[in-house]
Amino acid sequence: MEIMVPEIDEIVNFYSPGVVEEIAKETGFVQRESKLGGVEFLGIMTQGLYSRPDATLAQMVAMLKDINKELEISPGGLHQRINVSGVEFLKKMLSKALELSVSRLIDESVPRILEHFGKVHLLDSTQVSLPEELSGVWSGSGGCASEAGMKLHLMLDYKSGNYESIFITDGTSPDQNYIDEAIERVNPGELLIDDLGYFKQEAVMDIDQRGAYFLCRFNHRNNLYKEEDGKLVKFDLMAELMRVQREGKTLCEFDVWFQKRGRKVKMRLTCEIVPEEVAEDRRKNARKVARKKGRKPTGKHLFFLGWNLYITNVEKTILETKSVGLVHKVRWYVELVFKSWKSYHGLTQVRGERKERIECFIYGRLIMMTIMAFLNGSVKRHLWNTKRREASFLKVVRHFQVKAHRFLRLMTDPIGLARFLLDESLEACRLCNTDCSFR
Repeated sequence: MEIMVPEIDEIVNFYSPGVVEEIAKETGFVQRESKLGGVEFLGIMTQGLYSRPDATLAQMVAMLKDINKELEISPGGLHQRINVSGVEFLKKMLSKALELSVSRLIDESVPRILEHFGKVHLLDSTQVSLPEELSGVWSGSGGCASEAGMKLHLMLDYKSGNYESIFITDGTSPDQNYIDEAIERVNPGELLIDDLGYFKQEAVMDIDQRGAYFLCRFNHRNNLYKEEDGKLVKFDLMAELMRVQREGKTLCEFDVWFQKRGRKVKMRLTCEIVPEEVAEDRRKNARKVARKKGRKPTGKHLFFLGWNLYITNVEKTILETKSVGLVHKVRWYVELVFKSWKSYHGLTQVRGERKERIECFIYGRLIMMTIMAFLNGSVKRHLWNTKRREASFLKVVRHFQVKAHRFLRLMTDPIGLARFLLDESLEACRLCNTDCSFR
């Protein structure tokens, strides 16, 4: 089991009282007269609320006794400590959590088709509704949703399972506003797979210029060009796909270009026809959305809903045409992560109406999620290397959630905590593989 020891050591070091208290002092959370230390606050905001996301202030105070039996603080006292300095402290701890061994890979458990890339970055976002009283701070989309909301942007490395960046914006902020910052994290030889909402022609050009790779869905509203006699001329995608349909083909690929403001990039455009029932379902939804806006979808738009369109600058020698759609499907791993965030990490169970309390709750949850992703990568790698079985991410999350109260009691005992994490990681390998039929 020595393969798990580095990950366990790093988690134990993350909760090390010396390190945590130093960050608590740097951020002003802990001062000379403070009763509540950084370790205790970090504990209840991560492991404590992991086990009980809907805990009241009184219940959180009771949890503090599991960490420090000598600590005497009232619910009102805790309420006062959930303030701006508490938010800054947890922000700093989240940054430290994101540094946990970001270079570790899963090796054999990664599909061979992805071996060429140093990292496979997945980027997506999810919405979190907040109490409407906070609409002045965190604006939501309104309508059927709340007037207040956050959008969490997650960038993770699929090959290691580790979170690389978590960025918070208003619920109404377009995804495109974050793509430039995300690109800065993509190095030469690495692949970025993102959602259609992040798409910008300039972003695609920037990735290619960095010597990195992109793979994303293509929005047919963007102009494409093809090369003829050394010049770029407009490419009529709809006409080409209609010809492909007449020939009875279901998969095709074209060499195309983007050009904008003196810049250009050559790409592969892969097009695969979807089953008719899928196309009709998409068209039904498109008509429904259009009706709400008082208009009708165009025939061109309805036509393209019958196709999956992908663009990439990955060479065909590395990624075959038939594999493009398959590789893009790994993006759904992020959806699994978001499901765990909301269903098992209690991200939607926000208590209170104060901005600081909600921010502390959110940052505490994000720290916990980051640690769980790191620990899951360890379990996943060991299970594959020893049993050639895949670990179920959601099962691993649930396994450690029911053990969170024990983690809390061992936080200030490095040896006991390391032994606990090792034992439970072994138990997770036994109980949390995808072959298990019990739920």
